[in-house]
Amino acid sequence: MKKFRLLPMLLIVVLMTFMIAGCSGGGDKNNASQEPTTDTPKEDTAVKDPEPAAEDEVKYDLKGETIRIGVWYDDADPRLVAEKGPAEELQIKLIEAAEKKYNAKIEYVKFGDYGKYIENFTTTSLSGTPFADIVLLELFWAFPTMVNKDFIQPVDNILDLNDPKYTAWMKAGGSYNGKQYGMTDSSPSPYGFFYNKTLVQKLGLEDPYELQQKGEWTWDKFRDFAKKATKDTNGDGKTDIYGVAGAYGTMDFLTEQFVYTNKASVDKNENGETAFSLDSENAIQALQFVSDLYNKDKSIMQPIPENASKEFIAGKGVMYGAFSWELSGLLESMPNQELGYVFFPKGPKADKHVTYTPFANMFMVSKYSKNAEVAVKIYDEISLHEEGRKLSKQSWEASYPNKESLDTRGQMAESMEYISYYAIPDGGDLFKSVVKDITTGKISPATAVDKVKPQFEANIKKMLSETK
Repeated sequence: MKKFRLLPMLLIVVLMTFMIAGCSGGGDKNNASQEPTTDTPKEDTAVKDPEPAAEDEVKYDLKGETIRIGVWYDDADPRLVAEKGPAEELQIKLIEAAEKKYNAKIEYVKFGDYGKYIENFTTTSLSGTPFADIVLLELFWAFPTMVNKDFIQPVDNILDLNDPKYTAWMKAGGSYNGKQYGMTDSSPSPYGFFYNKTLVQKLGLEDPYELQQKGEWTWDKFRDFAKKATKDTNGDGKTDIYGVAGAYGTMDFLTEQFVYTNKASVDKNENGETAFSLDSENAIQALQFVSDLYNKDKSIMQPIPENASKEFIAGKGVMYGAFSWELSGLLESMPNQELGYVFFPKGPKADKHVTYTPFANMFMVSKYSKNAEVAVKIYDEISLHEEGRKLSKQSWEASYPNKESLDTRGQMAESMEYISYYAIPDGGDLFKSVVKDITTGKISPATAVDKVKPQFEANIKKMLSETK
């Protein structure tokens, strides 16, 4: 899996490559987190001057001290971006206003070794001088480890979280044990199904978007769709087109979506507490569904391709599970095909469409920062908030191939939830082994889950005990 870096969340402007964010507790997913998490804007818009501070606001004077914002990627500082767009111009004004207001300097500090990033934050914090006051963290780094080890602190008493400028995603994904830690302007890149609308029409299939809009995009409809799309087109006894070409991240990414879209989880019990839960009725039902798709219907490409996007581009699959950032590459590679994008279908236990991601990051304040409170205020005041989201929407309008896909992308932005089991040591590897067992290993879901349950539970216990 390729290496990558994350989008400057303060800018929401730089890339239209739509890459993914995140890294996990094991396996190939360890390399999955250095790409941007958000779809990003390019279109111009009017640059508005910063709002003046309220007169009754508490005044701070940092006497020229520097507030540092830590990241692991280039171009975080809009002042250093070579070709500045409207978002950079706006944020530069906000930075200048904040520096003047607080008599401070604002510096973006890059620590580029992603693999040692959290180690650097930990060691510099313990030395009493964290490398940054506000630091970008993967959520699976932050929760529970950084919270329970007291390296970051809540922002509830600093920010008015009732303000509508804060997104539902920020408040849901960035909170832990009832406290708000994360700050972000945007939501991560969602995960859904790209589909070849041209092939769908050629094969005489129902359009997934139309089924989605009618509330009929369910597991039963999806299974029927995938079976009908799986064809031997030349009569040689071999399948030429599969209902599903595969997925980005191979079968484990696809399978975890089915688990979560059936209101199940890997690591949360019914009360939302951290506990092994892949053996729940809903989760086993989801694992059985994936097993049936692969082993009974054979509607998922076989053998499972290492590069599923290549097979999808070649027309060997009607659907392909992927993050939205892949859109631009697919459009470039499939100029004569019309594409669609939809949610994963609803499981029998679900009441609405939701897209889930394990790959997300937010800015958080160091507990060891000597200017923690004002650092949070400064970060908040130089963030683009609603204006940045407007730019993102303009970007989607310019890049999505049709109104249907654009509509789905907008719905996804408002219906995003976080997969947290990557914080568990070896969580990714253990889940991957379950997926391998129920597909190519042809082991029953219950047996596959029982194999990993003792290790999963031991690793959860270890994680929780080490972070108390």
